[in-house]
Amino acid sequence: MRLRRNAADVGTDHGYLPAFLAINGLAEKIYASDVAEGPLENAKKTFEKLNVSDKINLIKSDGLENIPDDADEIFILGMGGFLISEILFDSKFIRNSSVHLILQPMTRSEDVRKFLWDNLFEIDRECCVEDGGRVYAVISAYYTGKKEYHSSFSYYVGEKMDFSGLIPSPEIKYAVKQTKIAKARIEGMKLEKDGNCREIEENIKKFENMYPAVKENLK
Repeated sequence: MRLRRNAADVGTDHGYLPAFLAINGLAEKIYASDVAEGPLENAKKTFEKLNVSDKINLIKSDGLENIPDDADEIFILGMGGFLISEILFDSKFIRNSSVHLILQPMTRSEDVRKFLWDNLFEIDRECCVEDGGRVYAVISAYYTGKKEYHSSFSYYVGEKMDFSGLIPSPEIKYAVKQTKIAKARIEGMKLEKDGNCREIEENIKKFENMYPAVKENLK
């Protein structure tokens, strides 16, 4: 994230991220939002316990609906990819090159990438985190207003991660998981006689040949 900006944690739950930002002085303003009263009450208790209540603005909001438009570091973490895409679709102020999105889908990260690219955002960085034996992508993106071509398989694995090396890094584990998902979807596309499946199959073969560790762990 960029330091000393105005950060918004959408779907804050217990408020651990805003509390961390406040304790370490990483943001100018901090907004913590959730759609339900329960999580907001949990976050309030966290802030009181850590003595940072005066540094964080609690907001009841459905997605980005009530987030002030001066927020320029937007965190949407720990939700499904389809829901994250819906939240982004419903917001207009994020379509601004000064707004930085940090997104961590728990599932269907391919939906998030497709939304971003289809709606003229650039994904400038990606990495993987591993927790409890599961791997998740973290996506950094900005609005550019420019349309660029991305292969259908890129929706699944992105274009910014390092899948080289021979050890099963979080990135390689993620690539294996996403490749398996893409292959399963291809089977469904074949049943529906979707002509796009051939392009994805060809890109998967190129990807596997480029990254031996991924290909080996798919066996």
